[in-house]
Amino acid sequence: METMDIEYFSGNKKEDDLIMLNFLKLIDFKSGTARRNMFKNLKDNPGGSMLYGLTWKGYLSKEKSKTKSIYKGLYKTKVVDDFPELEQIFREYAFIHLDNFNYTQVQMNHNFKCGRHLDSTNIGESILCGFGDYSGGDTTIDYNGDIKSLDCRDKYIKFNGSKYYHWVEDFEGDRYTLVFFDNLKNHKMELR
Repeated sequence: METMDIEYFSGNKKEDDLIMLNFLKLIDFKSGTARRNMFKNLKDNPGGSMLYGLTWKGYLSKEKSKTKSIYKGLYKTKVVDDFPELEQIFREYAFIHLDNFNYTQVQMNHNFKCGRHLDSTNIGESILCGFGDYSGGDTTIDYNGDIKSLDCRDKYIKFNGSKYYHWVEDFEGDRYTLVFFDNLKNHKMELR
């Protein structure tokens, strides 16, 4: 059985969710152009959505640059550079509360309402976790006509986002979510 040195969490889900929420509150959530464009039909979407992990997208600007990873053609996202401790925080949380789920990236959302979509570059199942003081905000999944609306705060939601359409219902309050997933592009990683 795999073990891990635990630095940040207690093992109690309610306490650990509060600890995770406090870490997330330290971050200024922004949305990249691609993410904003993906959900541009949602006019009133003041929140932020950003990727923690590696990306194949570099900046087009000559003034900006992303940190290259050790993998050919992949860069660290800005939040990886700004908050390197999140790697250990996410690993611990997944180890304790997500049955040690294997993932390569985490989509981080704060008050970001996603419209109906598929996760086109995801592989297999993803796990969605919710944090914060909000009402509504269920994640609705269309399992080929069998529609389910689920709250991801008390229990995580595990589903294949590349196979089933899903979206976020209206909500009020302060809603944070993390989506742990595996990305197709990361399976093509080659060391330099």
